[in-house]
Formats: sequence, structure tokens, C-alpha cells
Amino acid sequence: MSEKIKITVVTGIEKPNGVDGSTNTGNLTLTQESAMTLMPLLLKNHLMDGSFCGGRGDCGRCVVQFLKGAPLPTGLERSRLEPEELRQGYRLACVTRPKADCTIRMVETEQEEIPIVTEINLLSENIDLIGRKNGLSENQKPVDMKSTIKSPDGGEKNGCYIIAVDLGTTTIAMQLRNADTGETADTYCERNPQQRYGADVLARIQASVDGQGEELRRLVCGVILRGLGQFWEYLRGKGILCMCIAGNTAMEHLLLGYDVASLGRAPFVPVETGLQKIAADRLLAGIGNLPENPQGMDGEGIFGFPVYFAPCISAFVGGDVVAGLYALGLLSGGRSEDRGQAVLFIDLGTNGEMAVTDGQRMIVTATAAGPAFEGDGTMIGTDRIALTARLLGRGILDETGLLEEPYFTEGVRIEDGKKDVESGNQNKNVHYIKQEDIRALQMAKAAVRAGVEILWERMGRPAIEKVFLAGGFGYYLDVEAAVAIGLLPAYMRGRVQAVGNTSLAGAYELGRDLSFDRTAGGWLEERTVLAESVNLAETEEFERLYLKYMGLEEN
Repeated sequence: MSEKIKITVVTGIEKPNGVDGSTNTGNLTLTQESAMTLMPLLLKNHLMDGSFCGGRGDCGRCVVQFLKGAPLPTGLERSRLEPEELRQGYRLACVTRPKADCTIRMVETEQEEIPIVTEINLLSENIDLIGRKNGLSENQKPVDMKSTIKSPDGGEKNGCYIIAVDLGTTTIAMQLRNADTGETADTYCERNPQQRYGADVLARIQASVDGQGEELRRLVCGVILRGLGQFWEYLRGKGILCMCIAGNTAMEHLLLGYDVASLGRAPFVPVETGLQKIAADRLLAGIGNLPENPQGMDGEGIFGFPVYFAPCISAFVGGDVVAGLYALGLLSGGRSEDRGQAVLFIDLGTNGEMAVTDGQRMIVTATAAGPAFEGDGTMIGTDRIALTARLLGRGILDETGLLEEPYFTEGVRIEDGKKDVESGNQNKNVHYIKQEDIRALQMAKAAVRAGVEILWERMGRPAIEKVFLAGGFGYYLDVEAAVAIGLLPAYMRGRVQAVGNTSLAGAYELGRDLSFDRTAGGWLEERTVLAESVNLAETEEFERLYLKYMGLEEN
């Protein structure tokens, strides 16, 4: 067993001491075994939020500076940090292993704010392409929402609410909506705090397998409690009809406390894909002592409402996609005409999910995109796409994805000015886009294009009459830039509609219909079971198409 060493942390700001619950300003002395890396110790004591790469040393967000007792840099650190930085004692907490007593300083890494989209843009002349309600029998159609809501004891209850939750890998959004009118009373958003264990699903699956599953669950439950705390003023004297949560398969499994080991290895079989229902007090059991738990909420029966989890289609196509398809009316088999036409649904983030339907048949798939579309903490993905298209147009970047010198070595410097509302001063933010950023974008977009083409081929090469881009990525995406780099086929110009947060919209609609229509759950599971799921890793043509679309060019 390795020896214990003392690590003195100089923070300069007040931080909670995870050991005894107290707070410290300035120095904090901790102990750990010399064989361990710094990251687990800093996470345990709330001194670091984590890393986007899950501790692989790729993102550089866990930089600390050794003021005393710096260990020799690892090969990975030599490749990620400049020689002068290494001489000044900078190291990566996820890989460095102090061998003796030392003093470190926390380095604040500036993180670009990721906009959390809660807007919903479903109203369109084209939205009734495959209307869900047209495909429902009379007893399956939602009841008139103007009807009186009944409380659990059978009496009339006015002012009931539905809480819709979009449980994203990067962000979490909650909306409090009136069950009768659909009006949004309040919205709560924050980053998914599970990011401290990695930006992607696979990193969090591994963290859960390594014994952090309960902590991952508690982190999301804490967000839900904070959201409820904000909604509390609206809820006094009223009631919650239900909460409906829509997230990818892994995010839902982690929150439900399921074993996720099978999601991280072939053949990638989920523990459960069907519609799940659990009482809120059971979901939040064991975390009532969190400081985020709002005052006065315990003991008033507020946690007695049901929580629904949107059903999943496969390990890679989860409840967020199902909710989005439900909101858009694409789950129905209600159309028989125009058999040569189809609709494409794309939701791009840390995971890229796609679905194509001709009104009778639906085929879905997903691909791991990493932070290329969501952003890596320094620049959001849509900005990176727009910039890449601009560099391509100026000849600084060629179609193979290579930057010309000196940008290949140094990266391209970008300055943006943001006006401070309070002071009126113009603040300049400096970002760099490097060769590795371009490569990451190429790999992500090649996988997406290959996935889209495979779905199109499997569907029989129909004409794509409409493309729905869901989520924050689609909401802010410059379609012309996406076409210029080959992320979207050129023929999709004029057919793309950004529909906003369809996961959030679908969560509300699911919660409403499940609350008022007893047949809705069975119908929903029937439609998701009928969807055909394609595993791209097992598809022969994927590698060929992936290589075909690695280039940055309109096609």
C-alpha cells in the first residue's frame, strides 16, 4: 500500500470542505495515497467540477499549478501543455500523481456559456406531414384539456401543473406547465453536474461501473430539487399532476439507479426500454438532506405525484428522441399517401440521434459525436461549424481538413467582443480553433452523414420532404455553414426547420396524455417497439461512407 501524503490546496476563495461540511478560505490541507491521481481528491472536496473528457487528459480543464513538490510531467502532459507551463508547475489533475507532500493552486479555466434552449417551434404549415392525432383511434385521442381535473381523492382540483424535464447529457431543462392550458408558468435550467465525471455518456457509464452510480443519481436529483424550489411559489395551494422526464437511455438509467454496465459493452442491451413510472418520493429517496432541498417542502405531500420516464427504442436512441418524435407527431402511422416521400429528424449533441419515417415505417440510429457539436467549454459547436466554413471559404483550411501554416501549428485566434451590461465596457474574449478541433468536427460530421445516408438507403431512398433539426444545436445552426462543410447534404437547402427543444415539448405532451388517457402508454410502447433500430457499428457500409464524408466540402 502506498504512503499517505499531504496536499495543501491554495484556493483564494471560499470552498466547502467535503470532509466535514465546513468551509475554508485560502488554504486547505488534504491527504491521500501517493499512488492516486489528484482528480478524485479534488472532486470529493468540491474543488473541481470535473473534466469534459472523463479523465483522459484530452480537454485540459483540470489544470492545477504545483507551487511546491511538483511531480515529473507525464508523456501526456508533455503533449498537452507548453514547456514553459510545465516548468512553472502546471499539471493535469486527472493524470498527475504527487509522490510527496506538496502545495497546489487551483487554476480557474474559463468556460464558454452553453445556451440552453427551451423554446419550442412546432407550429408550421408543414407540421401535419404525419399527424399523430390523425392516426389515433377515438379512445386513444387525448381528452379535451378544458375538462375539469380530478384530484387523487376524486374531487375537483383547479390549477394542476405538469413538470416536463429534458434530461440532457450537457444541460438539464425543467418547465412548469399548466395541465389545463399548456401555458408555461416557469422554467429552470442548469448544466448537468454529472459533467465532472466526463462530457460523454460512455465516461459516465464507466464512472457508474467504478462505483459512482449513486453519486451520479444524486447529482441529477439535486437539480430536480433546485427546480422544484424555484417552482415552489407557483405550486403553493395547487398540485402537481405528474412529472415526465425525457433523456437518452443512459441518462434515464442512471437516474433510475439501473445497472448501466450493459450499455457500455456489446451487444449494448438496456435493462429496460419501456415506459417507466415511479413515485416522486421514491425517486428522490435518500437525498432529502441535501442543502438544495427547499424549506417547507418536506411533510406537505408534494412528493406524492407520479414521475414518468419516456420509453426508449434502444441503447442509443432514448426517451428524448421518443419525446421529440411524439411532439412532432412522427410516431404515428397515420399517412398512406406519398409513399415516395419521407421526413428526417436529427438531434445533434454529445450524441447524434436520427430517425427517418415515411408515415408507415420508422428507422432510427445514433452515433457518438463527442463535444464537437455541443462544444468543449471554450466554444459552442455551432460557432465552430460557422468558423470552419469561413476558414474553408478563405482558403486557410483545405477540403481535407488541414490548416495552412502558421495556423496548423499555432491554431487560429478568434476574438469576440461582448458588452458588459452593468459597466457598458466591451469585453474581449480570445479563443483558438486548433487542428485537433477541426479533426474532431470532421469525425463527428462524417459519422452523422454516414448515418443519415444509411437510414435513407434502408428506407428505400425516398425523397426527403422535410428535415427537423431538434435541440439547441439545431436551433442555432447556420444551415448554409452546415452544407458548406458537408454536415448536411446540399439538397436539404430550404427543407430544414429548427424545431427547438422537442424533448421538453414531448415530455409535457407525454405527461399530459398519460395522465388523462389510460390507453396512451400502451399505444406509445407499441409504436416504439415497431421502430427499427440500426447499429452503425455493425453496418458494413458505415466505414466506407464515414471515410467518404471525412472531407470538408459541399456534396
